Amino acid sequence: MNLNSSSTENPDSVIDAVLPQWGPVWLRGLAAFAVGGAILQTGLVILDVHLEWFFGLDTFNGRWVLAMTILPVVAGVLIGIIYGYGGKYLAHFPPLTVLLISYYQSIHTQLPAGVELLPWGLWVMFMILQMEFCAVGGFLGEILIRRKTGWRHRYGTSPDAVPLPDDQ
Repeated sequence: MNLNSSSTENPDSVIDAVLPQWGPVWLRGLAAFAVGGAILQTGLVILDVHLEWFFGLDTFNGRWVLAMTILPVVAGVLIGIIYGYGGKYLAHFPPLTVLLISYYQSIHTQLPAGVELLPWGLWVMFMILQMEFCAVGGFLGEILIRRKTGWRHRYGTSPDAVPLPDDQ
């Protein structure tokens, strides 16, 4: 994109310069999905939280709240930054994958004494909350990357870039 020629045609277009993406859509999506899933799984392991386990009111402590709110937002921000525009949609899937695998593992392993699996409906609600928090983070990541790559005219010049002929 030649910024000098576009700046003479449309003075606002210098602001709208779009930087090229670092890779094709499928590669950015795969990388963002993998990084998001790794961040979520690592965070759950570090916080020692199993969202599918229930062992009384002690289940809902500060680490659980961090794992339910802050962790998926951070993962979503990274997904949005890596993927770019559309990251908020992709951000729904890493928590779904990580939590489904975790629930499957809990079903097929011996749980510690005093621990029960959450009822399916309550666990699904927690999973949906994780997905939505991650999508909010994906939206924030898109905003961060848009500040770097440009906001408008992402797919070419705007329709009003060429002046209309006079109606006289």
